[in-house]
Amino acid sequence: MFSWMNGDDTRKKHADIYENVTTGLQNVYRQKLLPLEKEYSFHDFHSPALEDPDFDARPMVMLVGQYSTGKTTFIRYLLEKDFPGIRIGPEPTTDR
Repeated sequence: MFSWMNGDDTRKKHADIYENVTTGLQNVYRQKLLPLEKEYSFHDFHSPALEDPDFDARPMVMLVGQYSTGKTTFIRYLLEKDFPGIRIGPEPTTDR
């Protein structure tokens, strides 16, 4: 089923080594994806080409869900600590 993954040794021979993941992603984007995006006019109908700040920026995550489903508890679990503005209670904590 995945035989195509094992047969190609050229990837191993031409593996590029980068200082960090960001540099690697930038180079792969510029060399492989950007030419395709330009060829098919992707930037005209969807979104502009990525630039260096797009790769260097800190990632953002949006967490959405119904009332009282554990969003704040989930964030506390991931951070392993409380954060400013946290309020957990049995009733809506967004009402003032």
